[in-house]
Amino acid sequence: MPELSPQERLQPSLLDRLTDDAPDKSSEPREKRIISVKALKNSVQRDLSWLLNTRNLSPLLAKKDYPEVTCSVLNYGLSELTGISSASLRRDKLERDLLKAIKQFEPRLITDTIRLSAHVNTTEANANAVTFELTAQMWAQPLPLQLYVEAEMDLENGAFSFKGQRTD
Repeated sequence: MPELSPQERLQPSLLDRLTDDAPDKSSEPREKRIISVKALKNSVQRDLSWLLNTRNLSPLLAKKDYPEVTCSVLNYGLSELTGISSASLRRDKLERDLLKAIKQFEPRLITDTIRLSAHVNTTEANANAVTFELTAQMWAQPLPLQLYVEAEMDLENGAFSFKGQRTD
């Protein structure tokens, strides 16, 4: 296998490194220890999907007695979003909640570079959906990488589906 450039020598996330896909083998091949830019972007998108499709325990947490719990993994994900109508949707609040969760739980994105915009769909086919565009720089050596993803939230069930990423 040819030697990778410094920019291509990217490590998988901690979860991916700890996940043993071949427990019968005592060591991992080099391809599993170093990933490509595309694979890194795909793993960030996968983890964003997990984050946005997870409902946190915020309503059940004793935040007054234990303020640190709001920053813990018990609060991983978003508040319940099921059943929001496009008429009652507060787009600015939804954008803030998404940004807060992403900044809190996705450390590979450089916080100051994260931009999120929501667009309520007006076509009849997608009247119960909100489209999100996320741009950010991902931490990488020697230079940050640009990330652009689109997601759609179904207002009936609160589920996020990712449409893909643009490669700039």
